[in-house]
Amino acid sequence: MNNPPHEARKVMVLGAGDIGRRAFHELAQSDRPRDLRLVGRDEEVVFRATNLARFCAIQRGYAPRVSHALTDLRDVARTAEQIAQFQPDVLFLAASYQSWWVISTLEESAFKRLYAANYGPWLPMHLVPTMKAMEAVRQSGVNPVVVNAAYPDAVHPALLAIGLSPDLGIGNVANNVPGITAAVADELGCPADGIEVRLVAHHYASHRLSRHGNSGPAEMGLGIRVDGRDVTAHLDVPALLNRLPERYRRTGGLPGQAMTAASALSVLEPLADGRAARIHAPGAGGAVGGHPVTLDADGTFEIVLPDGMLPEQADAISLSGQVQDGISEIREDGTVTFEPSSMAIMKEELGYDCPEMKLSEAEDRALEISERFAAYRSRTSATTAAA
Repeated sequence: MNNPPHEARKVMVLGAGDIGRRAFHELAQSDRPRDLRLVGRDEEVVFRATNLARFCAIQRGYAPRVSHALTDLRDVARTAEQIAQFQPDVLFLAASYQSWWVISTLEESAFKRLYAANYGPWLPMHLVPTMKAMEAVRQSGVNPVVVNAAYPDAVHPALLAIGLSPDLGIGNVANNVPGITAAVADELGCPADGIEVRLVAHHYASHRLSRHGNSGPAEMGLGIRVDGRDVTAHLDVPALLNRLPERYRRTGGLPGQAMTAASALSVLEPLADGRAARIHAPGAGGAVGGHPVTLDADGTFEIVLPDGMLPEQADAISLSGQVQDGISEIREDGTVTFEPSSMAIMKEELGYDCPEMKLSEAEDRALEISERFAAYRSRTSATTAAA
């Protein structure tokens, strides 16, 4: 990211699903100089989404520079060509073979049974498209800051083994920071902009926080500053967190992805505009779990822990959440072993059993999960209809 401040930085959004379209749309609603390109595989979807972003921006008095292009992530060479042609400073990967919310569209009892397996066993569905996109980045010869939306807590450390980890993730840990900030502001009667939350949590713990007000069997780390002073010890933190699913409850499911999009923008907008920021990001630099991060104007970043927390303590927190999410270990070569209890549910419900997965096996595993899930949806829907 070496562009002079007056030049528009180039941001490519790769993936035109819900999160990709939301982020692209919001990035266009700005008077900052940005050159934006939305890339997807469905020409009609990408074309309409690009025009919608442009027209909404014009309606609000902006004149964005937007464009679109087509690729399929399974075609690594073509994706590399698109990246090389556009030369993005920032690349937002918003692609998954199956988004997290899809299982919530199952018949209710089937959803609850499958949901109990947690997120880890679904890793191949997020790892494979990210891996292919990163292979395309490598082939392109371009060196953008890469931000990934697909399960960064586990995808990034797995891909770090082969030098293909994206730089930063979005969502997950970040999604709870605004609620905690609001709770502290209301408790202390002070403006939210003077509050700095530092939260260390894996996807599992951050997923639980907004729903249950605690991290369950997983550990988490939380530090709270007001006007630069650490006030964590002066607050009843468990009581504050317990309010998240009550007084501070918010819309969830697919409509609730507005929160994830906002978390994405908290990372993408500073990168697009070349400004420093304090953010929260999962998978920063290939790390397991999510952390507070300081982002510099040149796109470099650094994990900044709560006051008094050591790096090894943060690592232990993240690994405790990883296990609860259904992943026992991510080895140095990228091989992933899954928790037996989580995989037992996948075997019972889908007939899918994968105790261990090498990176070279991930694509076949993703295809298997996709086929088995489609059959499961059909089977459970038919059972419900018959009843």
